[in-house]
Amino acid sequence: MTLFAQLTSRSSVRYAAFALFASLAGASAAVAQTDPQRVYRCPDNSYTNDLSEVKAKNCKLIDNANVSILSSPGMTPKVIGSGSKPSAQNAEPSGNQAARVAPSTQKERDLEARRILEQELQQQQARLEQQLKAYNNGQPDYLPSERLVGGGVKGGEYAQRVAQMKDQIAMTQANIAALQRELQKYPQ
Repeated sequence: MTLFAQLTSRSSVRYAAFALFASLAGASAAVAQTDPQRVYRCPDNSYTNDLSEVKAKNCKLIDNANVSILSSPGMTPKVIGSGSKPSAQNAEPSGNQAARVAPSTQKERDLEARRILEQELQQQQARLEQQLKAYNNGQPDYLPSERLVGGGVKGGEYAQRVAQMKDQIAMTQANIAALQRELQKYPQ
């Protein structure tokens, strides 16, 4: 074997070893590109812990995230919490006890929810009253910016504002109806 053949064969072995090392390093780098203890929210409303995806999509870190992560179909979810390990007290009960709450606690929650809904309903009703007063049965007063110098009116701007007012009134009425439906779910 010539000296050139020996050098070539050694360099090819070195190249193969280098290629193997580089591929292993790349694989370990790919594994290191995930952060299992942190969850990021991306602008497209997806969640990830893949750091390359975080950089590419400009995702933001979620503090104290309590998110279930599914690695692949059929696997059980892993919950990432605030870093503390679950205790026996915090463990999720099995069976029918999972949804059970003490009746007094549930009653307090219901009363608080009802109070909040009633407060929001009053605010929406006051808003509707103001909107209807300003709407003036579809004939609201003209704004100074809607008047022309010669005494005329900019009909397009006025009509657009009236249509917006009508849409806002419809939205407020829908909010009131939704709040009333929600209030019916809670005992008095």
